[in-house]
Amino acid sequence: MTKIELTIAPTYVPSWTYVDAIRELFQNALDQEVQNPENKASWEYRDDKHELVIRNATSKLTTASLLLGHTTKAGDKATIGQFGEGYKIATLVLLREGKNVVFYNYGNKEIWRPRFVKSRKFGTSILTFFTEKTPLWERVPSADLEIVIEGITPEEYYGEIVPSNLHLRNDYEVLEETEYGSIIDLPGKVFVNGLYVCDYMPYTYGYNFKPEHIRLDRDRKMISDFDLRWMASKMWSNSKDIDKVLEMVALNKADVVYIKDVSRYKDWYNIAAEKFFSEYGTDAIPVTSQAELESVPAGYKGIVVSENYYSLVRGSSIFIMPASDDRSPVNDLQEWFDGIKEKLDDKDITKFNAIMECLKNDNL
Repeated sequence: MTKIELTIAPTYVPSWTYVDAIRELFQNALDQEVQNPENKASWEYRDDKHELVIRNATSKLTTASLLLGHTTKAGDKATIGQFGEGYKIATLVLLREGKNVVFYNYGNKEIWRPRFVKSRKFGTSILTFFTEKTPLWERVPSADLEIVIEGITPEEYYGEIVPSNLHLRNDYEVLEETEYGSIIDLPGKVFVNGLYVCDYMPYTYGYNFKPEHIRLDRDRKMISDFDLRWMASKMWSNSKDIDKVLEMVALNKADVVYIKDVSRYKDWYNIAAEKFFSEYGTDAIPVTSQAELESVPAGYKGIVVSENYYSLVRGSSIFIMPASDDRSPVNDLQEWFDGIKEKLDDKDITKFNAIMECLKNDNL
């Protein structure tokens, strides 16, 4: 028997639970299959034994893989894992949560049994892997690597683990498949490669992103607000359900807030303008404030819309701002600014407003 000590204290990643740890093991298994389709990932839950089993058809663990930072996935955009911590940290968390883990490393004819051991060198418990050679198996293995997590109750499995994993769920519908991932009917739920990441309540729908389009932080729980809105907008930008997209645009939903910036195949500016004029008439002018509403020229009607809808309609080639009796260079400049302000940062907007204030004062 060989003993390999990992210099990782049991308190590492204190916010992780057994659900996070199991997600990490699933992620590893799925990443292995992505890198080699023959290395099929599979799993099963044994209710009677309270065991969750995760397998890979051709994976073999080496002692080098126990080094923190050791990974075969660095730079591979199709995989989630990048940091070389994966199953080591997952094992630590599971042991800390009172779950036993056994690695049946059939491909190398070994069994790995990790546990916490008091280190004389460090004076504290550290994660330690005990590996033993096993020339013969009691049963014919169905895969080269089988990870068995013991102590997972049915309540834990069906109540927490299954909801966090689309590969285990059958209670949702894929609304659209896109090159960036899938749109699903689980409002506000964010998954990457089928594994739960976070809730994002501004979303109207749920999303399962492909790993190459969303990068996770080391903790696997954070995606920036901008990335979430940007990628959802990309998904919807090529949608066939134009009415649904425009409905979200009109309501200023986070799912489509950047749709005018990301579309490669559809002219959402003109699509939105056509929808706007068909609904409100050719004498309608989109506005976003009371001041704009009051400045609508005689013979036209102002329609208060969301910022997103406003930018699309006014930015289209269809929309032409009618002339006003009290036109002035200042008014023209303000209208031009209103049409492009979404593309400017806060510093530019502040500077423009200051200039306009000076111009208005000079005209008094």
